[in-house]
Amino acid sequence: MDKQMTELIRVRLRNQFEWSKLSDKNMSIKTHALLTMIGYLVAFVLVIGYAVSLPYQMNQELQLDMVNPYVFSLLFWVLGIWMLLSGVKNILVGFDHDQLFVLPIEEWKAKLVNIFSSYVIYFVLCGIVLFCIQISLFIFQPFPLINLLIVGIYVIMIPLLAIGSSIIVSLLVKWFLSLLRFRNTLVEAVLTLLIFIAPLVYAYLSGPFDAKSGVIKTSFLPVSLLASISGNEWLKILLLFVVVLGVFVGLCFVIVKKYNQIISLIGVKSTTVKRYNLAIDSTLMALFKKELNRYFSSFTYVVNTIIAPVALFIIGAGLSLGLLPKFTPIMINVLNLTITSPFIYFVIFVACLTLTTTTSCSFSFEGKNVWIIQSLPISVNELSIAKGLLNVLLFIPGLVVAIIACWSAFELRGVDFIIHVVFLLTSLLCISTLGLAINLKFPSFNWSNEMVVVKQGMSTIITAVASMVLISLSAIISLFLGTLGIFILVGVELVMIILATIRIRKTNYLRGEV
Repeated sequence: MDKQMTELIRVRLRNQFEWSKLSDKNMSIKTHALLTMIGYLVAFVLVIGYAVSLPYQMNQELQLDMVNPYVFSLLFWVLGIWMLLSGVKNILVGFDHDQLFVLPIEEWKAKLVNIFSSYVIYFVLCGIVLFCIQISLFIFQPFPLINLLIVGIYVIMIPLLAIGSSIIVSLLVKWFLSLLRFRNTLVEAVLTLLIFIAPLVYAYLSGPFDAKSGVIKTSFLPVSLLASISGNEWLKILLLFVVVLGVFVGLCFVIVKKYNQIISLIGVKSTTVKRYNLAIDSTLMALFKKELNRYFSSFTYVVNTIIAPVALFIIGAGLSLGLLPKFTPIMINVLNLTITSPFIYFVIFVACLTLTTTTSCSFSFEGKNVWIIQSLPISVNELSIAKGLLNVLLFIPGLVVAIIACWSAFELRGVDFIIHVVFLLTSLLCISTLGLAINLKFPSFNWSNEMVVVKQGMSTIITAVASMVLISLSAIISLFLGTLGIFILVGVELVMIILATIRIRKTNYLRGEV
């Protein structure tokens, strides 16, 4: 990698992580950049904390020799899914595509700079996490230090595997759907994700359920690193590294040579002749249809908000049909508490309902075309209802099976059943209205990359923090107070819904810089 490419990647990373905005004279921009960096830092500290404590956890489970196979596999799956959630379009094209191709650099550098930038981030992350784990692991059981060379090889190889496999799977799905002349963002997002995680799902279903078993079974580290590695195993690891490196280089070569065809595939439009019927809809129905069209036309929007509704449906259906295992009760003798399997699953239901919401960025998604909405005789209240309704409808199938699970799997009856169901409903409505109110307070219409709105917008960050607080409070209060605690939470969420609704109704005009 020459000096020119290194400098280009450095500048892009400064912009991506918003370091460059810290020197901006606009205080709101500087504050947003600072909050984004704090969010990244908190997430990074949590990851390092988990990594350092992992050897202790697995030593308690008598799986200390599986620490490295587990972590290597876990990093691959997390980074690969992260890449899919970011969207292949953002990796191959990027928000600065037009600017890159007018720079005085070689064409292949402009085509691959996004991939190399992602690789640098993943490489640094893998290196810090894996070597922190080795230090903690060495304290529990010293191992031959030469095995750190294998760790170094996997630090290089894991990002190559994560980036390469996610790009290949995504492009193959796009190519297959284009052959069928079928273009649906939701189907594409779900199909891509399911194909990518299929080996992981199969690994979990093929044996007794254990939280780490599926990840360990799909690990591409064949041995433990706590003992000396034989020459034959060294040879296998080196051969795997050469194959992975060769496939990645080949993928980059194909991208450079077939770049125009790949870009066309990513942005292909349906060739079917559209037929229009003149119809008169109510204002709310017209706005709702517009929201549906915008949502399903954005791969980034769909793939970053559809996982929670799908997870809620799968878990609820699995519990209702008796397909999911029961967790072993956890006794907390000091507090005289027992964390039961129904309690854990119910908290998971609440987490799925509140962890992601389309409303936290729905106003911002109007983008630079917001002036159209501003000039129409449409109230912010009507627009809010349409945007909130989209988020609620996404969760309806999962909410129905979750309610069925409360009856059949949790065996709730009478008042307990009613309160739990009402709490699930209020949780969904609360985060939906809260997201709308926060996005109205902190809109961002001046953006060129959808990922910035979906993941890095001020309103998205604040709503995510609020949702985590709601989930934590729900778990703690319901654990200590049971049904009474859930009843109190229902009251709190109803108050929050009312306050957010009043805030929305008082807003008469969409304000924000375009």
